[in-house]
Amino acid sequence: MSLRSHDIGPDAGRSRGFTLVELLLAVGLLSILVLALLRLLDTSITIWERTDENRELSEMSSTVLELLASDVYALEGGPRGDLVGDWGLQDVDRDGIAGAPRARLRLVRHLDAAGLQRLATDAGQGPEETFDRGLAEVGWALLPGSADPDLRPQGVLCRGVRLLDDAGSPSFFEPRFFGVGGKPQPGSMSELTGGVLWFELWFASQTSVVHEGWQVGDRLADCSSSWDAWGKGRADATVSVFNRPAAGMPQAKESPLLPRRVRIALELERPADLRLRTRLVGALDQEATQFQVKDGRKLPPAGALILIDEEWMKVVSVHDGRVAVERARRATRAAVHPSDSLVHHGWRSERDIPVDMTREDWDL
Repeated sequence: MSLRSHDIGPDAGRSRGFTLVELLLAVGLLSILVLALLRLLDTSITIWERTDENRELSEMSSTVLELLASDVYALEGGPRGDLVGDWGLQDVDRDGIAGAPRARLRLVRHLDAAGLQRLATDAGQGPEETFDRGLAEVGWALLPGSADPDLRPQGVLCRGVRLLDDAGSPSFFEPRFFGVGGKPQPGSMSELTGGVLWFELWFASQTSVVHEGWQVGDRLADCSSSWDAWGKGRADATVSVFNRPAAGMPQAKESPLLPRRVRIALELERPADLRLRTRLVGALDQEATQFQVKDGRKLPPAGALILIDEEWMKVVSVHDGRVAVERARRATRAAVHPSDSLVHHGWRSERDIPVDMTREDWDL
């Protein structure tokens, strides 16, 4: 077998390498692939964190709402029953003016044997002194939390329980139970959860129409943001507009007037969420309806409510870092806010609770 001359040469047996252009192209394609994978990983982590945050907040709110619902379900409708839902004012931003409306609830409920036993033990009484009564007072209140400027808009939701006739502890219905600054008697309530931006209680009377949504107002078909089961004026309308009584309420006689339904709402914000919040760029005066923030992407969409110190605002629009708002929402007052103030917003959870003592639901 003969070999031709062109089959043998100086480059025979050598492999051909990559050119500089091919190497640059390969590095570019690899960079794009790595960036795409990093973007996918970052998106996955963000979704996971958001899901985990929502799950944690859902668990926190569900536990609190379930406990409050159990109190409402067990309301006493007889002559010894009572229910007062009202609002007090607190000085959250420490400026010497109480301007933050916060809800409170006091009621009389039935307790089972286990609950009575626990209360009897705490009160130093024997079972024979309590089991024949079976009634207890329960109080709920949103109270101030940390004094840290970034944390103080977050309140602490508290609950207290006492035997109805326990002479050793103050009644939650005493006019002076909530003293200076809206704080209850020391030791009367225990903390349930912190990070509460808003706690809301709405009440539906027998004439309220709720199947198309809850609407608070002065008409017979509207709901009320306060309640006084015996009509004693304990929800003081001079303190807050939220303390207006329900329309068309008759005079209570031998038993308390209870609402047909109660709707409760919580807005929660964890301390860990503060890193996802933005801050004011420059001070905000009382008249301004637009302001600049450091990162507009960290604000909720238009229509949502935000909280700066004591003042609630409604977001109208967000363009880059420029925000347009409606001031003084939720019965708060327009105030001056210093530069670098944190802009808060929370995760909302609601629960609609029928009151069994009414015995019927008119399905209005």
